[in-house]
Amino acid sequence: MKRFIISIICFGTLFSFSQNLTQKLNAFVEQLSNDSNFSSAFIGVCIKDLTQNQIIYDYNADKNFIPASIQKLPLTAVALQKLGSNYTFKTYLLSSGTLENGVLKGDIYIVGGGDPTLGSPRFKETSPDVVFATWQRALIQKGIRTIDGNLYIDPYIFDNHPLNETWMWGDVGNYFGAGVKGINWHENMFTITVNPADSISKKGIIKEIYPTLPEDFIIKNEVVTVKKGAENYIMIYGDSYSKQREIFGYISMGKSNVTAKGALPLPEYVCAMSFKDYLKKQGVNINGLVDYIRIDTLQKSIDTLFVHRSPSLSVIINHIHKTSNNIYAEAVFKLLGKGSNINASQVIKNNLKQMGITTQNITIADGSGLSRANLISPRAVCEVLSHVYSSSFYPFYLQSLSEAGVSGTLKNILKNKPKGSKIYAKSGTMAGIRGYAGYAIHENGKVYGFTIIINNFTCKSILVRNELEKLLTLLIE
Repeated sequence: MKRFIISIICFGTLFSFSQNLTQKLNAFVEQLSNDSNFSSAFIGVCIKDLTQNQIIYDYNADKNFIPASIQKLPLTAVALQKLGSNYTFKTYLLSSGTLENGVLKGDIYIVGGGDPTLGSPRFKETSPDVVFATWQRALIQKGIRTIDGNLYIDPYIFDNHPLNETWMWGDVGNYFGAGVKGINWHENMFTITVNPADSISKKGIIKEIYPTLPEDFIIKNEVVTVKKGAENYIMIYGDSYSKQREIFGYISMGKSNVTAKGALPLPEYVCAMSFKDYLKKQGVNINGLVDYIRIDTLQKSIDTLFVHRSPSLSVIINHIHKTSNNIYAEAVFKLLGKGSNINASQVIKNNLKQMGITTQNITIADGSGLSRANLISPRAVCEVLSHVYSSSFYPFYLQSLSEAGVSGTLKNILKNKPKGSKIYAKSGTMAGIRGYAGYAIHENGKVYGFTIIINNFTCKSILVRNELEKLLTLLIE
């Protein structure tokens, strides 16, 4: 009887706590909606007590919002459910022909599996030199020391549309808007380093480009040197079908080694050309050309020399969440759709339906959230988080998210949280858009799933961030 009474008291205390929290949330959001800084903004909030499986607060929760990178949460939840955390992308090194005294009278092939980490400097096993050294060893073990033929590339596991048609032109020349192909390389990124000229109004001087681009690739330099103390600003324009990039902007006198990250032109071609150059330096020559081919159209015997595997899906998702990596997200998106954005969108919608989420008014244009055509409600995102909370992969999913004040894109917010309470979330940020979605864990044991999005604000982004921090604090104080 005593234990029963204690349980009733504890339940009553938690119920009273939830009621009080709802009142605080209501007062705060009402005040925010009346703030002149947010007069043009559209605010959406959904808070669910996951320990009680009950929505405790909602404001415009069923309205559609542009989610920015919060879009990555439905993607990763579906990917883990369908593929499992141990899934790996595969890239194949193949050969055809006959071997005579170390000379392959035939061709070699790089066949992509959509791996977004191939050639990535993030992991030792995926860095360019390690990948190429491994591939070279595979050739040597086969006895191949010269290739009297061509190096072919097959990136056709995905469709030939690496860019989403709804992305903005100003994004796609830059690293974060590079898109994905069947063969990706160095995260489809090149870094360009620029120094100022010796006088104002002259073009800046390109010091270095990495990785080295093939000779027929063109970088058109329109970066102008400006007065000392001015802000440095470099933008990169171009599309994934072109061998040309144009760099625009300003670099101030007195500055040096200013860098910008661009979308790598034709990453599959850069990968193959770089491999050919690497082999030549190691004394292994490819006498023919680098060209494209569809491996499934060949009417000849093909040998497998090596299968490169990416880090696991759990590692990839950790970067999708913590660093908001668009390239990784789009690769997983395309994988779910078997190479097609349209198919991927439908796969995600179908799986959201299976989670009990209404999808008829949701628009899923991409996996990364770069598109402003994405539309989803705070309630739908909250229900995705609720579904994950009840799944076997929740512990991993929680830790893969950025922790407020500690890691990832949330490292610089809520550094002075109440002791014993934590917030793990995915942020979403674009011009006029800011939001957070994730889990708030109170020291009293309560776990809340939350989605908070503001669209169409015209005030400074730092003001929005500060207000959202205050709102999040209410969940854990």
